[in-house]
Amino acid sequence: MLMKWFRKKRNFRMVMIVTAALVIPGFVIWGVSISGTDKRYLVATVNNQPIYQHEFYRTVEEIRQQYRDILKDNYSKFINETELEKMVLNRMIQEKLLEQLYRKHHIRVRDSEILDVIKSEPSFKNEKGQFDEAKFRAYFSRISPEKTKEIENQIRNSIKYQKLKQEVLSETTIVVSDQEVKSLMGGSTDQNKFQDIKRYVQAQREDQYFQQWLEKQKNNAKIEVFLNLDKKTNS
Repeated sequence: MLMKWFRKKRNFRMVMIVTAALVIPGFVIWGVSISGTDKRYLVATVNNQPIYQHEFYRTVEEIRQQYRDILKDNYSKFINETELEKMVLNRMIQEKLLEQLYRKHHIRVRDSEILDVIKSEPSFKNEKGQFDEAKFRAYFSRISPEKTKEIENQIRNSIKYQKLKQEVLSETTIVVSDQEVKSLMGGSTDQNKFQDIKRYVQAQREDQYFQQWLEKQKNNAKIEVFLNLDKKTNS
């Protein structure tokens, strides 16, 4: 989508629509039954939606390489391979569950919303604080189409997550009283500090409420794990 917009801005003729390529695979997987799938090829299922071993081990290797790039020779000192695999599996289960929740709540993200996020990025702005297309073009010309798609998907998922959070929060009322804020101010009467603290506490409570809601959805989901990572450690 970013490259499509880029080509359009340069007055190239659009030759294909990439949005379908991003959306259709998810809906195809969503409707697939795993009843005929050999569970030896599965790591887990989330409400009958499969997480395949090849997806899992590819993701593990990607995360492992990221840590190696950061930690260098200290990798083995800080990284426990089994705990790393457990972390990746938990993250993949959460991602599957989130995708199901996005569909259930009809959460959609328009291409224009992704572009708005890109345009708000400070590194793409000029000295006047305006979007600088030359900086945008220079950055995306240096990275691969795969990396461009990865960035787009990250932004898309972030927007989906925030939209779901706002929808959940719209169904409740979270109030932070002035008295609570004053008790945290230590006697200060600074109104700017007052508002900052109030917003901070409000955001914390909203996030806590949403995390508890997500945990409830996870507890109510049918999650089956077929890979025993603890057994791998003991073998």
